[in-house]
Amino acid sequence: MIPHLEFLMSSVYHGSDLHPEHLDDLRKSGLTEATIRVQKIHTVMPPAIFDVLLGFRVPAAITSMYVLPFFGSTGTLLDHVRVRVFPALETPKGTIKYLQPRRSGVRIFFPVMALEAVMSTREPLWVIEGEKKSLAAAQLGLAAIGICGVEGWHARGSAELHPDLDGVPLVGRRVELVADSDMTTNPAVERAMLRAADVFRRHGARARLVLLPSREGESA
Repeated sequence: MIPHLEFLMSSVYHGSDLHPEHLDDLRKSGLTEATIRVQKIHTVMPPAIFDVLLGFRVPAAITSMYVLPFFGSTGTLLDHVRVRVFPALETPKGTIKYLQPRRSGVRIFFPVMALEAVMSTREPLWVIEGEKKSLAAAQLGLAAIGICGVEGWHARGSAELHPDLDGVPLVGRRVELVADSDMTTNPAVERAMLRAADVFRRHGARARLVLLPSREGESA
């Protein structure tokens, strides 16, 4: 199996253009082409690479995907990826839009354009559920990072902040926790975010929850 980092740095990856459907999806999330380029978001081509990248047989119903690469807090490209799949998979447990290699765990998503603001300033830190939403916030000049799901602020099996956040200055800093707009209707989402706020406060931050308005047709 080709390591994810090797794939992300390969000429095959960087030689691909964004599929029109992928570009449309990213634009619906408010992302500019400059952001897409800086974050190295690419279409995965050819389809034969799907199984190699993810390490398992991808359902035949998936005809295309793009990669959301992850960078560390120092700007280093990580051996970690998530992919947005097309079409989304409909399962008895719900709709699946994203996949990642099995047992690859949870990582914090650092928008490249926000790294300096996140790591070297005391500006309010925006911790936002969803990679694309965090990128959209970073475009606005906010010190934004992304979490993959409402439990993405900690590693599996731990109730502490994710180790990826170790170098992020938190003492005395305001932390704005932003979940998807279902927080007002889903008690599990609210509980997870309240736990996150408590843990950030234990690390000296001034954390609070931010409610997003519900928007029909929003591209997650």
